[in-house]
Parts: sequence; C-alpha cells; structure tokens
Amino acid sequence: MNQFKSFLILALTSVGGAIAILLLTGIASFAQADDRKFSFPHAAELTSQAKQIVWQEVNESKIPNSKHREMICLAENIYFEARAEGVEGKAAVANVTRNRVESKDFPNTFCDVVYEGPVRESWKTKKDPKLAPEDRVYYPRKHRCQFSWYCDGAKDIIWANYEKTGESIELNAEAWRKSVEIAIWTLGYGTYRVNDNTKGSLYYYAHNIVYPYWADSKQLQVVIGNHTFMK
Repeated sequence: MNQFKSFLILALTSVGGAIAILLLTGIASFAQADDRKFSFPHAAELTSQAKQIVWQEVNESKIPNSKHREMICLAENIYFEARAEGVEGKAAVANVTRNRVESKDFPNTFCDVVYEGPVRESWKTKKDPKLAPEDRVYYPRKHRCQFSWYCDGAKDIIWANYEKTGESIELNAEAWRKSVEIAIWTLGYGTYRVNDNTKGSLYYYAHNIVYPYWADSKQLQVVIGNHTFMK
C-alpha cells in the first residue's frame, strides 16, 4: 500500500455492512464468476479474469448491490482513460468523473456522466414502429461523446487474460484491479477514501496527443501523468 500512500491522500477507515454479492446471473461463486454475465447493462466486455477481479473486490469492499452498476461505469472509465497511468493518474480520472456528477452542468450519476453524448437508434429496432421504447437499442454517435473510448467505434474489451489459454495479461489485469479498487473507494466504500487531487477539475486532455479547442477557455489546475486537468 506504500504506492497508494505516496501518490494519494487516502484516509484509512473501517466500513461495516453485509457482504455485497455481485449481481451475476444464476448462482454466483468464486469459481463460476468467470463465465457469468452481469445482470445490469455495462459498456465493455470483460474477460473471465476481469470478471473475477470485480467479484473479488466487490466482496472484499462490501459495496452494496445498488452501487454495482455505478462502480462498473466508473471503473471502466478509469481503465480506458488511464490504464497506463499510475494510481495518481487513475484517481484523477475518477475525481473528474465525480466532480461532474456533483456539478449542476453535468448528469447526476456516474453512468450518465460516462455515457453522456448524442446517440442513434439501432437500425434493427428502428425499423419496428410497434416496438416499446424500453426495448429499443441506442448507440453513441462516433467521436461525439464526453469520453473518447466510449464512442471511438472500437470494441471495448478489458483483456485481463487470454480467453483461449486462460493465461493472465498481468499489466492489464493489474490496471483493471486498480481501476475497480479506486472506483469503489471513490464511491465511499472499501478501506480507503480518494481525495480530489485535481483541485475540482471538470475537464482534462492528453497533452502529448492533442490540444483541444476548449482549453483556452478553461483554467489550468494541475498536470498529472499524461493529462492536463482544468476547470
């Protein structure tokens, strides 16, 4: 845990409560978690080890069932936006996401913040005028959402292991585990708390890749890893 303490100000706490059971279809067990599906919508596809990591962290942290979907949305955002970053960089993405949830200018849930952007209806459901609204399928419009990974047109897979052989992809698995842990802590569960290391930032960009048009109208707050944070 020294790595966490050196990068973040995390308050050690003791959180009680019943053991949270991950919402998996069928009977969930530690050995079975790799081939079960989450019973709520989520953006990315998880390999078997990625699912097991979620299962492990959920049970250890005792995060309640009602928070599972929000946790997954946040963890996926941390992973895809800051997979190669250290703990400080991953926490910074989590903090920007949380700052948006708490801002009146953005949606008020983690999932709605992460998935924010214009959508288009699937042609498969659009052609059926009698289909109920809740049965229609929508996709984000390419390159027009808040977080680029969600609408870049690429399939989002968290490769914690090779499915054919079961061999772990160590760097990906570790990045995913840290993303899940930080998401849980950001939501207020587990043994640590994540304080805002972005000074209230609502925006960031990868300064080695792009200088966005909106940057001149925002105030620089801090640079962490490969991202510049602004508000």
